[in-house]
Amino acid sequence: MTSINTNEVSFKNSKKTYLYKQFIIFLFSLLPLSLILGNTAITLNIIIIDLFFLFTCYHQKKWSWIKNKYLYFFIFIWIYLILNSIISTNIFHTFDYIERHEVYPQKESLIRSIGFIRFIIFLFAVEYFFTNSKKFFNQIFLYWTIIIFIVLIDIIFERIFGFNLLGFKSPSSHRIVSFFKDELVVGGLVLGFSFLISGFLFKLTKNYSKKKIFSSIFFCLSIICIYLSGERSNFIKALIIASIILLLINDAYFYIKKKYIFLFIIIGLTLVTLISEDIYNSQVRSYKKITRTTWLTHSLDVFLSTPTLYEKLGHLRHFAHYEVAWQIFKDNPISGVGNLKFRYICHNKKYSNIKILYTHERCSTHPHQIHLEILSEQGIIGYLIIIFTVFSILFNSFKIYRKTGDLIHLSSILFVLAHFIPLLPTGSFFSTFGGAIFWINFSFVHAFLNKPKE
Repeated sequence: MTSINTNEVSFKNSKKTYLYKQFIIFLFSLLPLSLILGNTAITLNIIIIDLFFLFTCYHQKKWSWIKNKYLYFFIFIWIYLILNSIISTNIFHTFDYIERHEVYPQKESLIRSIGFIRFIIFLFAVEYFFTNSKKFFNQIFLYWTIIIFIVLIDIIFERIFGFNLLGFKSPSSHRIVSFFKDELVVGGLVLGFSFLISGFLFKLTKNYSKKKIFSSIFFCLSIICIYLSGERSNFIKALIIASIILLLINDAYFYIKKKYIFLFIIIGLTLVTLISEDIYNSQVRSYKKITRTTWLTHSLDVFLSTPTLYEKLGHLRHFAHYEVAWQIFKDNPISGVGNLKFRYICHNKKYSNIKILYTHERCSTHPHQIHLEILSEQGIIGYLIIIFTVFSILFNSFKIYRKTGDLIHLSSILFVLAHFIPLLPTGSFFSTFGGAIFWINFSFVHAFLNKPKE
């Protein structure tokens, strides 16, 4: 009888362990799909991962991550964001936009700042499950591969037929909407996941000659599809990341030599440009804008105050966002205007500049440049705290990569570095969609700091 009871207990425990593992795999596998479904879905996904992680720590009594020195840095950032949202200079009385639109900037700012804690807990959740459950992440990456590969096929399908597999049509003939219905962000999704997946596939297929074909095709196709999406900033980042990967890793990971991979990408980009009239016209317009622009080497303050600058850069749509963000920072240099407040402060008539072609479109949900976003909303104090923390982790993580040569690790490092390239447009650092993609990649940068040796 005792033997039977013992077997029953053992069976129940093994079943619980199996369900536990499957739930972890399900939660993380759902991340790219949640991003497609919308902000509510990705927020819930991350919060559930956070809560499950905290429950696991409580159940297994494993709280060692609380002693991690970087946790204190991130908690300090979180507290700063909250306090800054509360006490940041309120200049709303200088214009009537807030009153006319019946919005509550202080409340919204505080909610977003408090919600930032979900990314911090997520960072350590990835570290915990990644370092303790490597096999889980192999399965998770396989699911990510399937989801992103379907997205790549959908991008090509939409570029050919003008609508995606579900019948969604893009509001712009030069951009791809894919499964996002009306949001032109599919290139950001592919950029955020494709190189992580490529790193995984390269490792998985290194010793299998025929399987290398798929990993090589996936790598090349990702770059071409980001180009097809029409998102120029993300394409530039993809090209930089891909070039560094091709430069650093061995030919053994590819089905053919790296020089042929690079040639295949160039030929692919050239062909789609020549075949697609929309892409060709879009690239011609971009080239004309570039030829009108002379990049100066002066400091940013001189850069923005030079009279001829507005003639040379004022025709660029994002320059209107950059300029107003810089002016907001100059007016509030110490602590900025607070989280999420750029979208309201920018309406102040004092920031209208007739020298800038798109000054009437200067307002947006964020400045579309990560450095200017942090500077304008968090000031120099918040900027230095955030930059120091992120790049401190990057520096220490890169030292570990040099010893291990892990390709997933390399891809995550390159994504984060590309995200901080000055002047190139970016998504919001604190938003749900852009923030989630950034923190998913950054969580791997951080996780490898404590990853056991294989």
